[in-house]
Amino acid sequence: MFELTSLPIDSAALRSRLERPEAGACVVFEGWVRNHHLGKAVTHLEYEAFDAMALTEGDALVGEIEQHHPGCTILCVHRTGALRVGELAVWIGVVSAHRAAAFLACRETIEEIKRRLPVWKKEHHPDGAAEWVNCTTEAAAKGPQPADYYARQSSLPEVGAGGQGKLAQARVLVVGVGGLGCPAALYLTGAGVGQITLMDGGRVELSNLHRQVLFTTDHLGAPKAAAAVTALRARNPFIQLEALDAELSASNARALVAGRTVVLDCSDNFATRFILHDACLAAGVPLVQAAVHRFEGTLDVFRRGEGGCLHCQWKDRTVADLDAAAGNCSGAPVFGPAVGILGVMQTSEAIKIILGIATEETYRRTHLVNQLDCSVLSIAREADPACPVCGKGGSFRSTVFSHQSPGTVLLTPEEISALGQVQLVALLEAGESLDAARAASGALALPVGDVARLRELAALGSVVLTCRHGVRSAALARLLRLEGVPNVYALTGRSTAINPSSG
Repeated sequence: MFELTSLPIDSAALRSRLERPEAGACVVFEGWVRNHHLGKAVTHLEYEAFDAMALTEGDALVGEIEQHHPGCTILCVHRTGALRVGELAVWIGVVSAHRAAAFLACRETIEEIKRRLPVWKKEHHPDGAAEWVNCTTEAAAKGPQPADYYARQSSLPEVGAGGQGKLAQARVLVVGVGGLGCPAALYLTGAGVGQITLMDGGRVELSNLHRQVLFTTDHLGAPKAAAAVTALRARNPFIQLEALDAELSASNARALVAGRTVVLDCSDNFATRFILHDACLAAGVPLVQAAVHRFEGTLDVFRRGEGGCLHCQWKDRTVADLDAAAGNCSGAPVFGPAVGILGVMQTSEAIKIILGIATEETYRRTHLVNQLDCSVLSIAREADPACPVCGKGGSFRSTVFSHQSPGTVLLTPEEISALGQVQLVALLEAGESLDAARAASGALALPVGDVARLRELAALGSVVLTCRHGVRSAALARLLRLEGVPNVYALTGRSTAINPSSG
């Protein structure tokens, strides 16, 4: 609960409101008015707020923090109006069954109140002067500056001010906040990636702590994504961090990937890896993927049209077979430093992609990292001509998604003609025009991102997608099928003419 008051705060009364028979701990923070600030004497303060906005935002942030720390009850009261030196300006009380959760929730509340609450402070000085604190460019300039924070990194010739600007504009999604995701997110934060979204539906467990470096025993039971964001905000105040307490699925993957600069797959199962791979392939977003089993790990960077895809590597294998062979990381034995090293390697590749210094070989090789003998083996990842996704043809009858198969997705021109009346759709990227073959076939040209229109067309009949290389159309058709959109197909391989009589 969050409250504003113009009256003196009664700490004892507020504390009594939080008493619970099931509570074993009560943590209280009191913010007092002091008689100085930045070397200047202060006689008194004034607080002003947009009451309705402050109450709405205060209630929202308290509610979010209670969700981040299950079992905690929070009461926060903020003064408005004129306050004398020594008076209480902010009171926060948190009760919980255990002290660790109460301490963490109280700390997070303090930081979020300071960061998000629309309440402004004016300081009055003995000479009669008054100034708003942290509300002017001059005041903000007295605090930490990004140039100082990133000085050692931006001094690299490969980065510089321009590269640091690219990082600040980047939008990165990290799926999985475990042994891979924790170090990956830590170094993305340190590098200054402007917007980082962490996605994980899990809770922190004791068996996680030997390798998931953002968490401590105080975080046990807390949502991983939210706990990680709280820890990272204390490390870099200049970036935006978002926590998503959910699991990636076929129904949300495409929306989550859209608009990202790069995506890091730090998940622990093959089903998620394939869904995320196809979503990135369809959106044209680079994907940095890693996996670890015991002392060994693999690192791949996938980009549409470059090297072999994930389906090339694991064709005709079921998810159950792959997880059984590799050992699902959620319960398998794992060497902590191995996941740490692979997670940092993922961040390194992501940063190079953002900076534009990744080489072509980045997207064409698989790196095998073995911590037992400290070896790294790099092997070519060639595209399989028979691959149902990035190869030259063949119908999509892979059993990789046998537990949630979308059915046959890729069809030859002859198979499409057998369907009867269909709508051929040419997916065009910015600046791309319709080629002669597809124009002669009566194809409807749509931007690659106009999925709403594709859904409308699919509701009327069969839709066949094509694109310049046949990769994005195959991945998008598969994702739409998994999202429950029927009768969407993709033409095998590159753009090919279809008998105009087919629609």
